[in-house]
Amino acid sequence: MPLTTITVGIDTVSLGLIMSQQSILKWSTAAQMLSKRQSVPLSAPTLSLLQGSRLSLMAGILLTTVFSMPTANAASCKIPKSYYKNVSCTSASGHYLAITDFGAPVALINSKGKRVVDLSRYQKVDANNMAGGLLPVLRHGRVGYINMQGREVVPTIYEMFKGNGGWARPVSEGRIVVKRNGDYGVIGTGNQTIVPFSSTITDIDDYRGGVARIRRNQSTSWLDKNGKTTSDPNAKEGNSEAMSATAQTQQPRPTPFTTLQPHQQDGRWGFVDDKNVTMITYSFDEVRPFSEGLAAVRLNDKWGFVNLGGELVIPFRFEDSGLIADNENNSNKDTSNVEDESSAEDTSAKKRTAFIFKDNKAWVGNLKDGSKICIDKKGDNVSCE
Repeated sequence: MPLTTITVGIDTVSLGLIMSQQSILKWSTAAQMLSKRQSVPLSAPTLSLLQGSRLSLMAGILLTTVFSMPTANAASCKIPKSYYKNVSCTSASGHYLAITDFGAPVALINSKGKRVVDLSRYQKVDANNMAGGLLPVLRHGRVGYINMQGREVVPTIYEMFKGNGGWARPVSEGRIVVKRNGDYGVIGTGNQTIVPFSSTITDIDDYRGGVARIRRNQSTSWLDKNGKTTSDPNAKEGNSEAMSATAQTQQPRPTPFTTLQPHQQDGRWGFVDDKNVTMITYSFDEVRPFSEGLAAVRLNDKWGFVNLGGELVIPFRFEDSGLIADNENNSNKDTSNVEDESSAEDTSAKKRTAFIFKDNKAWVGNLKDGSKICIDKKGDNVSCE
């Protein structure tokens, strides 16, 4: 599972380590008494302490082992101390991403908490796809790549990718798949063209084992790192295996994870994965669950939307006060002053369906006449019908 751009759950690992250290201290103290042959009678409570400490030690070590297994790189990441408020891990060891409360990139920092790259001029960065010493960045809606010294080695001139694979491709074996004017191509890390841009190319896979699969209309072929046509690397393993491998590679590129779950800590909300690893920092006052790849998040009285990478894709501009549930409209016409508790509960339940995407649209407010306002995943207004 690739990393998200957001913090990891170190607390669970720390718990296991703390339990182990405390248990070792208790056990070693008792062991020293025995080794010195002190004439101290071992009462029942003392024996119980020794046995309990040994069990605690084993449990602590087991917890530490389980939670520090490399099921995700994020689980082994330790956020350094710094004056930045929101810091998360990246896919590059020793580098960490600092962002604002609104998700905008601020800086890359090192393991000592010191800034090494200023990112404030960029709209977005993709820390999950940091590879080959380069970080994908977005400025004025265009994609480029910077190195770990902050130099823009690939200018921000390329188009964003759409879909679940993310808006930029990582460096793979010194090559980068990019789009320009709607056409696919491949460049090197110095922005030199390796595979010329062409409207006949419908997709190119990232390089693996020195080759990349390329699709032109209905045909599939393979390219080497110089952009020259080469043989299918699966063909030598036999036709049946080659057909199986081709079928597998024709499936859509898998996403890093299917979804994240809301989780609260110290009065703030964030998101965790299915292993309870924190993937989006506890930065929000309220959140909605992920739906169709986006989740609504609230800071103060404004709602916005983040994607599974923790990036703010729709700005904070919607308010709870703009929502009117259907039964609120009806109650405005009712002259009765008797408060109906069940109606109030129903209103609250209906409002909880706001800011959740369904069929590529989300309800985010109402007009004065009660008509609903909906947006699409780009944040543009669309019909709610």
